Amino acid sequence: MTLPVPASPGPQPANRQLTAFVWALLVVGLMAVIAAGVREIWISSERQEVRPLPIYGQIPDFRLIERDGQPRTLADCQGEIWFAAFFFSSCPGPCPVLSSRLAELAQAVGRTKGRVRVVSITVDPAVDTPERLRAYAQKYGAGKNWWFLTGPLPEIYRIAREGFKLAVEENPPETVAQNGKMLHSTKIAMVDGQGRVRGYYNGTDADLLARVLPDLGDLMRESREVSSK
Repeated sequence: MTLPVPASPGPQPANRQLTAFVWALLVVGLMAVIAAGVREIWISSERQEVRPLPIYGQIPDFRLIERDGQPRTLADCQGEIWFAAFFFSSCPGPCPVLSSRLAELAQAVGRTKGRVRVVSITVDPAVDTPERLRAYAQKYGAGKNWWFLTGPLPEIYRIAREGFKLAVEENPPETVAQNGKMLHSTKIAMVDGQGRVRGYYNGTDADLLARVLPDLGDLMRESREVSSK
């Protein structure tokens, strides 16, 4: 005769109460951890400090001519953040890519309502007259927040080498046909409202904006803090 197998006893009332209590503690603890994490993230974002940017040098005073025929000086940039690069309109090398990147940058900083501008300085002023620069600027859809400057070549050499610490020189005659008349850096410099260089960027990089905009945000916050003191 087969005896029936007794059923397993279910949890006793005391055990059920203990289980419910343990689960309640776990839920409360989990909610506390989540709340503490959210609070810490909030506090961290509130106390976020401006990331200090290096100072690479001071731009000397200058007087160059914009495509509208009017002079521009360092004083005209006082209190503004600006991005500067060197180019020439007949450049067969990287200048078209550089100008395309600057066009993207000029469009992006246009949302700052005049607080940030872009400046392109020609290294071939004998060819790049204001009239020629107007045509070049139109080709890239440049607005008022993007200057195109020309002037005496010795002055441009001085600004590039002493201020921006960037290379500019004439190409050897035997390479002009292939590389163009001038050799110049394709770096873009970020300059603060006091005329100090605060960053350098490869002007032909496809991800230029991703590199530039975080630094620009830090510099703009720095400028606000300085002006509020």
